[in-house]
Amino acid sequence: MDGSLFVLLLLSGLFWNSSALYRPYHYINTAMSWPEAQSYCRERFTDLATVDSMDDVNRLLNVVDAGYSGSVWIGLKNGTQKRWVWSNGENTISQNYNFASGQPNGDGDCAAIYYGVWHDAPCHLNHYFLCYGNSGYILVQSRKTWSDAQSYCRQHYTDLPTIHNFTENNQINNKINQLILSGYYIWIGLFVDSWGWSDQWDLTFRHWVEGQSSLSSGTGNCAGMSRSNSGRWSQYSCNLQKPFICYGDGMRKQIVRLKVTCKGKCALNDHSLQTAILNEISEKLKNMRLESDSKISWRKGEDGEVFHQENNHMLDAEREL
Repeated sequence: MDGSLFVLLLLSGLFWNSSALYRPYHYINTAMSWPEAQSYCRERFTDLATVDSMDDVNRLLNVVDAGYSGSVWIGLKNGTQKRWVWSNGENTISQNYNFASGQPNGDGDCAAIYYGVWHDAPCHLNHYFLCYGNSGYILVQSRKTWSDAQSYCRQHYTDLPTIHNFTENNQINNKINQLILSGYYIWIGLFVDSWGWSDQWDLTFRHWVEGQSSLSSGTGNCAGMSRSNSGRWSQYSCNLQKPFICYGDGMRKQIVRLKVTCKGKCALNDHSLQTAILNEISEKLKNMRLESDSKISWRKGEDGEVFHQENNHMLDAEREL
């Protein structure tokens, strides 16, 4: 296995899970338009706030002044490219693999399972839905819109499900068939989105107000978070004057442990290869506008080596961020 393939494996391990990234948030109690707020954050911090999870939403709520009940700008802005994405924000290449023949056909912006395959459907329709949590997949036999189903799953479990492969899809179909519900549309976590983060972060977690999807005809192209509505987001004209939240400056240290399986001769403890890997990661951070407050280095063991062999085929290492 050559060095370039190792780089791909390591980058995948580092950036696949957004929970490895911690963004310090800063509330700016000065009303500005969205473009002005973006410029302010980029000059003094890293960018307008990017949000990956409900944990991030709760942290945003905590940094806003307690006496303020209006909305604040975050870093989400409407774009022109529409794509199918997952409710939990996970960036995966599996978005389109299990649509039925002729689907999606433009009927709607949300996806449901119907007789084992996926169909697009209008998000405002009421259907049964699936959640996932610590106990696996849960089929909820209560009819809700896609947005209301998402809220229910996030409140009681984790989220609407992301389906990575045919094995997971078959597990879900088996549960549906056991309940004799294969002839019903059942919501999953897939929906159409055209919004993007100011810092170009590519995960797609969204927390819109109920009844407003990513493609609904709102009043503007910039997103604001409401402090009085559980941190939910709404669309506003980008020219409105609002306080805002930046992120950056003082990102805490994270240690990411990576395990790499290789065939043949492995030379990951070669200094030149380790330097090349760090340079490629730094370039990725630069493209994501995170380089200014991220410093990366290898963490060496007591023997002075970065990677350590667990068995004949496995190497692992830790990286400090």
